[in-house]
Amino acid sequence: MSKPIIVQTLIGKRHLEFYLRCIESLLKYCEEDIEIHLHTDSSVSTKEKDFVFSHLPHYEIKFSDFEANRENTLDALAELPNCQKFRKASIWGIEFFDPLFLDSNDPISYYLDADILFLRSFSGLFDRSKVEGGAIFLKDTQWDAYCLRPWQLLTGTKKPLLVKGITTGLVFWDKNCIDWDYLEWFLGSHQLHRIPEWIMPTAQAGLAHRCSSKTVCPDQIRNLYPNAKISDNTFGVHLLGSYRKEWIDKIQSNKGKKRENFKTKVSRFKPCEKQNIFGYSLKQMRRWKNTRLNIW
Repeated sequence: MSKPIIVQTLIGKRHLEFYLRCIESLLKYCEEDIEIHLHTDSSVSTKEKDFVFSHLPHYEIKFSDFEANRENTLDALAELPNCQKFRKASIWGIEFFDPLFLDSNDPISYYLDADILFLRSFSGLFDRSKVEGGAIFLKDTQWDAYCLRPWQLLTGTKKPLLVKGITTGLVFWDKNCIDWDYLEWFLGSHQLHRIPEWIMPTAQAGLAHRCSSKTVCPDQIRNLYPNAKISDNTFGVHLLGSYRKEWIDKIQSNKGKKRENFKTKVSRFKPCEKQNIFGYSLKQMRRWKNTRLNIW
């Protein structure tokens, strides 16, 4: 009998009930045999862990130990001081690095943000053969949420080459394909870190450029910007924090559409495309229009 697929996520005390709703939807609708492994920030106590177990009593849930996890990851990064510093200083460092070092015997890691809500049965998302040789992400059809100015794609002694818009709400890695030298350089290049919360997505867009990377087809798992559309092909939605409340209300009001009765959707993937300064500049202009002028 094959072992269940280990799917990792990161939770904190804040928004815990919402995260559990999303995790339960993953367990309910995924056709593969999966086991959830929860990483935590320092806000999660025994009380919150008991709350998780009481709300998901019929599923296999495991917690990593916060301090042991930290020590294990920092030991693994001992020869990469910039990576180690980022892991110490940032929640986004926990999110990226800790899933990679949970199981040193498995070259594949599967990470999902805890704010992805699944709406109907699906299969094939955790297909190892699709990850081998590279990585898989979500597709950002709206912006390139990266921390660079457009001209930084052209200047400097070592230019960051990126793929077009990805989001790291879903990150599957073949760990053998990570260019650790590039990652160490990028995390040490502080002049490129204009928006702190987008440093790691930008770093991974650079890593994705250096291997065979893919995204889940965006009509299947949607990043829910205000102008997003949920179709009959959609089996999951990424409830981005800035727009989450409005979308939860919409999804609740649309409960009459029984998506759980739909046929199982087989996951599809598309190769990532290389980004250039012109395409990136256009995406930055769109982001400015969306966020500053509220024009979608």
